Amino acid sequence: MVEPDQSKKQDRIDQKTEVTTRISETSRFVGVGIVAWVFAQHASGEKFALEYLANFGAYVRIAGVLGVLVIVFDYLQYIAAYFSVKAALKNANNNYAYGSSPAWWGQTFFFWAKQGAAVIAAFIIVVTFAASISVPASNEPPKPVSAVAE
Repeated sequence: MVEPDQSKKQDRIDQKTEVTTRISETSRFVGVGIVAWVFAQHASGEKFALEYLANFGAYVRIAGVLGVLVIVFDYLQYIAAYFSVKAALKNANNNYAYGSSPAWWGQTFFFWAKQGAAVIAAFIIVVTFAASISVPASNEPPKPVSAVAE
C-alpha cells in the first residue's frame, strides 16, 4: 500500500483554502454590486431606468433582496466559522477535528446560501437587462417609479 504524501495533501488543503477565500470575496463583490445596481436604477430618473423598472421592477427588487442576503450570509458565515473553530479547538481528543458542531453546519450552510443567492441575483440582473435592451421603446413617457409600485 502506498503511503499518502502529506505535502501533496497540504498543497490541496492550501489550494482549497485559497479557492474558497476567492469564492467568498467574489460573491461578496457580486452582492454589493447587485445592491448598487438596484439602488442606481431606483434612484435614477433616466428614461432607461424608468422603463426598466416599469417592465422588470419586481424581478429587480428580488435581485436586490438577494444581493443584501449575500452580504448578510457572508457575515453570518464568518460568525459561524468563529464558533466552529472555537469548537474544534476544544476537540483535542479527536485531533482538533471540526466534527459536526452546529456552528460547522452553519458555516457550510451560509457559504452555499450566499453562492446560491449571488448566482440567482446575477442571473436575474443579466436576463432583465438583456431583455430591457431588446424591448422596443414605447412612445408614451415612462411612468414615475412611485406609479410603477402601485
